Amino acid sequence: MYENFSDNILLIGHKTRLTMLIELSSGIALPAGELAKLAGIKPQTASEHLSKLVEANFISVNTWGRHRYYKIDNDKVIDAINALSVISPPMNSKSLKETTKKEKLSYIRTCYGHIAGKIGVKFTEALLENDYLKEKEECYKLTQNGKNWLKKIGMETEKSMYSKSIPKHIDWTERKNHMAGPVALQITEKMIELSWIENSEINRCLNLTKKGKSAFKTYLNMNIPQ
Repeated sequence: MYENFSDNILLIGHKTRLTMLIELSSGIALPAGELAKLAGIKPQTASEHLSKLVEANFISVNTWGRHRYYKIDNDKVIDAINALSVISPPMNSKSLKETTKKEKLSYIRTCYGHIAGKIGVKFTEALLENDYLKEKEECYKLTQNGKNWLKKIGMETEKSMYSKSIPKHIDWTERKNHMAGPVALQITEKMIELSWIENSEINRCLNLTKKGKSAFKTYLNMNIPQ
């Protein structure tokens, strides 16, 4: 265990480790081999970095068969990753494939399961403009109009979490806030169910569908950025 917070910040400030943590920020467990490929390093090097992150309790590890799967279990780690990513984005494009991935991640992606990127920020802004969200100093709150709108698209808002504060996350590509936490996760899952967005073959990326573009315009008067 690392003894103080400053040690931990230095630990995740390392570009390779930060890249692997960002790849894990979808909330999905990934094997060491895949994380090595995503970070562009050798498996042995990846294992060394991952061991340090496990030791510092930034990630957890589970062994299934011959593979070790790593996952972020604490959304406070996500907050730290986002904050560091804003200061020093870890991804450098070295090929057309990496450039395409960076563009897709910037446009629309998941952050610990909820929608993020340019579309995620615009979605949050549209909720605010329609008085579905109210912005507080450190969080958002769903309004009654917001609860009614969520019911309109088929969500049940009687659960206690819909009355609680909704966290803000600084989006590391947009440098603006988007909504986060359990409510944002539920909304994102509902939008996937409605086929407004869909999971991409690229880790953490989403695709905005034609139906989604139409729905965002119809239900939120949201202009879709290119």
